[in-house]
Amino acid sequence: MFSSRLEQRRKVRRFALLVAVTVLLAGIALIAVVAMQGFDLLGAAGADRRPLGLAVLGALAGLLVLALVAYVAVRVFSRVE
Repeated sequence: MFSSRLEQRRKVRRFALLVAVTVLLAGIALIAVVAMQGFDLLGAAGADRRPLGLAVLGALAGLLVLALVAYVAVRVFSRVE
């Protein structure tokens, strides 16, 4: 139905999206585990949770950038000529 070049581009886009989503989900899981351990530790100590919350938000922002870089890298290195 479509040309082979268009099909190849579609496959590359899907693969790039799969890589980005995989990086994002693995990162979110890792951040969640570390954050829960940190919140438990801070809860036992009765300390302020705001710095850890800000660190989690910073880690999520960095993770979004990393997922975007992974998506772009796959697209660039899989360019069809």
